[in-house]
Amino acid sequence: MKPAERAEMQLHGSTEANLTAAIRSANRLRGRAIYRETIAFWAELVLHARRELSCSDTLSSDSLARLVAELELEIDKRSGSPS
Repeated sequence: MKPAERAEMQLHGSTEANLTAAIRSANRLRGRAIYRETIAFWAELVLHARRELSCSDTLSSDSLARLVAELELEIDKRSGSPS
């Protein structure tokens, strides 16, 4: 699917709240196998947040960027997860 054809990610709550929840889940699941679908959702959430950051001039951009970096680190740690 071409990027222009992709549907916008549907979130419940703000992007920041979703990133925070994903990071909390990653911390809670540390040392356990994680489904590939979960990792894929987190990766899509990161892409969504990056698109939002590219269009944003707000002061919350710094906190959003920090959350994106933290979730990317969690994804990188689990990229070899066997689930």
